[in-house]
Amino acid sequence: MQDHPELMPLLTVTGGPMRGASFRVRPQPQVIGRAPTADIAVADAHLSRRHAEVRLTDDGVVLADLTSTNGTWLNDRRITGPEPLTDGDVIRLGRTELRYFDPGLATTDPVGLRFSGGTGGRRDHRPTLPLPPRAPGPTDALPAAPVRGGVEA
Repeated sequence: MQDHPELMPLLTVTGGPMRGASFRVRPQPQVIGRAPTADIAVADAHLSRRHAEVRLTDDGVVLADLTSTNGTWLNDRRITGPEPLTDGDVIRLGRTELRYFDPGLATTDPVGLRFSGGTGGRRDHRPTLPLPPRAPGPTDALPAAPVRGGVEA
């Protein structure tokens, strides 16, 4: 996997101040926290300086809380010890939500939609991909109207 970084697992911020940011999980342990010296520095005042840690093991990626004040949550369950991650898992730290994506085992895309044929360890029931094809309509050739202030112009 190290020869192909695109196959390394990925943590994507899906909620909170840094929504859209992604971080590759590396072979060495990575500390997640609000401290600028954290391996994965997250701008969230509700995180401890050294909040949690992810590490790649021979069996996969493991998440552990580092005795944070507000706790580390995995799929809406507060964790107390090291927990293995499964593709599609949701991690909540403070007001930040991350989604775990493992391209080597993926049954989800990086933002959490399921591909047909698996649940990827997810415990909710969102629509699965692929969506049925849609017949082109007369508005498909029209340009989108610009949006200003949240209202169509």
